[in-house]
Amino acid sequence: MKPAKKAKGAPSKFTPDTRRRLIEAVAAGVPFAHACAVCRVSYSSFCDYRNAHPEFAAQIERAVAEAIEKHLRLIIRAAESGDTASSRWFLERVHSQHFARNRVEVTGADGAPLAGAIAVYLPRKETGEPPVPAIGASHHEP
Repeated sequence: MKPAKKAKGAPSKFTPDTRRRLIEAVAAGVPFAHACAVCRVSYSSFCDYRNAHPEFAAQIERAVAEAIEKHLRLIIRAAESGDTASSRWFLERVHSQHFARNRVEVTGADGAPLAGAIAVYLPRKETGEPPVPAIGASHHEP
């Protein structure tokens, strides 16, 4: 019978306690990178561990979903109580395509679509004259 192989390298920082603390931090809404810093685990190690351990990845995903649900429930309750700031926040983030304040629309003159052209200029080798537009490029004088 062969003796069991010893693991090479430093022991894993992902002890049961560290995993529990990471999941609790993420469930509280702490971003992954900050949760890692609190637990003294690098973000890249967290990503590697999560990718290698589907059960841990599922626990993290579930913690994120539960935190979102909890906070949205609080926001909706506040909005139903007349808190217009909560109503606005909810609409701006959950239905941002319709209600986001940072929405930017760019159009051409009088609302027309933007039109752009790229001109490629090729120098004339023999004559030393200034460059001329390549075939298919339009040339506009300033």
